[in-house]
Amino acid sequence: MFLRPIRPENTNRGTFPVFQYEQTNARIAGIDSQTNWKINSHWNHSLAFTYVNGKDLSKNIPLIDITPYSVNTKIQYSNAKWNDFLIEVKGELVGQQKQFPNNNYTINIIENNVLTPVEVDISTPPAGYELLHMYSEVKFKTFHKGITTLAFSVQNILNTTYRDYLNRQRLFADEMGRNFQIQLKINY
Repeated sequence: MFLRPIRPENTNRGTFPVFQYEQTNARIAGIDSQTNWKINSHWNHSLAFTYVNGKDLSKNIPLIDITPYSVNTKIQYSNAKWNDFLIEVKGELVGQQKQFPNNNYTINIIENNVLTPVEVDISTPPAGYELLHMYSEVKFKTFHKGITTLAFSVQNILNTTYRDYLNRQRLFADEMGRNFQIQLKINY
């Protein structure tokens, strides 16, 4: 079961693709690989790689919305003596999906008072991207057996402009830019 764009629909806000659930005979295969290296008592490094391939066997075309390959790496420093201090930096590399079906459609627009057919490209995946993230936390004993965790994180540190292939809103808007978060967790 998957969602496939079947036709355009004209509204007073513009022309948008209409999606419909369909089923097909498909083959999905992939690989996930992950390593975790404890450098010493404070430093840790991890690396993960993911690749998925999907094919519609009934039509002999690639499946829609199959995630592109991705590589994630993370380096982490922790020190229990400093209130369980932890800081990590994560790199995320997402490639461009090269295997995708052609679901483009043609609409007519008025150009110079003449109806002109224009192809609307909803199939071509966006470019690959690289992101950098940071997360840090400290823990404090606050109640008899309670622990309070104060965390700070920054997603997309470099404020990279990108569009995720699996987000159908990618046709209309970029993903969120730099994002700061402060968390306070109180366990009692």
